[in-house]
Amino acid sequence: IGKSIAIEFARAGADVAICSRKLEHLEPVAKAIKDLGRKTFAVAVDVRQEDQVKGMVERVVSEWGRLDVMVNNAGASFRARPEDISVNGWNTVIQINLNGVFLGCKWAGKQMMQQKTGGVIVNISSIAGVYGSTMMSHYGAAKAAVITLTRELGTAWGRQGIRVNCIAPGPVETEGYLDVLKQAGPDGKKTYDKVAARVGMGRWGKVEEIAWPCVFLASDASSWMTGETIVIDGGPSPREMDEG
Repeated sequence: IGKSIAIEFARAGADVAICSRKLEHLEPVAKAIKDLGRKTFAVAVDVRQEDQVKGMVERVVSEWGRLDVMVNNAGASFRARPEDISVNGWNTVIQINLNGVFLGCKWAGKQMMQQKTGGVIVNISSIAGVYGSTMMSHYGAAKAAVITLTRELGTAWGRQGIRVNCIAPGPVETEGYLDVLKQAGPDGKKTYDKVAARVGMGRWGKVEEIAWPCVFLASDASSWMTGETIVIDGGPSPREMDEG
């Protein structure tokens, strides 16, 4: 999703700074952005480390003089029943999915306040934060907190012209998830079809279908929108609607 978001912002005319824990993951993204005629640079960042997040924002300002949009997209999880999650496992998921978003918002918000020209922050949550998840309660709790954090920051920073909104995606065909399903063989295909059957539109989402609304939230087309979360999940399944 992050790769698609970066590319679609570049396609819309933005210069895009990209980050990941591993720089090699960013090379094809940087090439795609440059091929669209936009400027870019890549930085290795662990969103759990405040000094690295702060450094990323400072690098953007050093390179381009300002920061207009921040997208907080880093995420990680693992499947486990609530009673089987270790404290270390819980803390790791919270640190990446919640604390990382907070740090991104904090330092982007500080910079935007200094600029006195407003700005936009887009946080990526999940439908797990809206509906819950029996096998990923740690992830669901973190993503629910991101939704609340978005609402709080939208209120806190609105008078300063800083808009903060959120996207909660449903099942999306990311490269990583598709690779996992492919490696699972026939069982992976069954899982894919089972998930698709639960979606009202009968299919998984494409990464671009998350990236496009992200660009919308950063544009003037959403200029009177802040503190909100857009759920993009293909709709409830017909069965769920009938049972309701």
